[in-house]
Amino acid sequence: MTLALVAGVLSAPLVVFIGVFGLRFGWWGLDVALDLLGVTVAPWLLGLGAICALLLLWRARRTGVMGWIVGLVALAMVGGGVWLYDRHAVGYSMTQPSPRSVSTNADDPPGFSARLTAARAASEAVPEQTLRSTSCPGVVSIPSQVRAEDATAALQRAGFTPLPSSLFQVEGTHEGLWFLRRHDVTIRIRPGQTDVRVAPRDQRPQGGETCRLLARIVAELQPRS
Repeated sequence: MTLALVAGVLSAPLVVFIGVFGLRFGWWGLDVALDLLGVTVAPWLLGLGAICALLLLWRARRTGVMGWIVGLVALAMVGGGVWLYDRHAVGYSMTQPSPRSVSTNADDPPGFSARLTAARAASEAVPEQTLRSTSCPGVVSIPSQVRAEDATAALQRAGFTPLPSSLFQVEGTHEGLWFLRRHDVTIRIRPGQTDVRVAPRDQRPQGGETCRLLARIVAELQPRS
């Protein structure tokens, strides 16, 4: 009975792991890994896991200290699964707003270089004319001219892979850990102001991911004491 309950607790993370594993090896696409397994199946299994964790805690009255440890660990795993689902999956449901880019300067967003624009077009990314750049709450431009090498280092610290850049424009790409979703960034450096723009490659809802990436980059660009 204990093994069956533990299996119930592990069912949700196992299904998500299988989905991500298959996506990385090209067995299926995001429609299976994210839409089916991540967004549709995983929540039901999280509910099953929560019931199993509570049953393990109830049985711990008779199984002693080890039973309490197993029950509490199971409950913590379910709680972590709910947090991960809320952070990485639920925001990508198809009821969210259409994809768009975000920028520290929504009125005059930085443009992508010709090289990155060509790379985005080759990967069938969201067309430039449909990105509809907008701002993110609390994320503003850097009121100074950041050095290109500092901007490149900031992208690396934020988890981006820098691309060949120029003195006044630094660019990079980011690939998500869970579902391999790609985002591009361009940093425009001007005297007295540095602006950042992040845009998705795919045409799926972003669930706030673009704003999280933008905020991370801007935080890394802040002057260090």
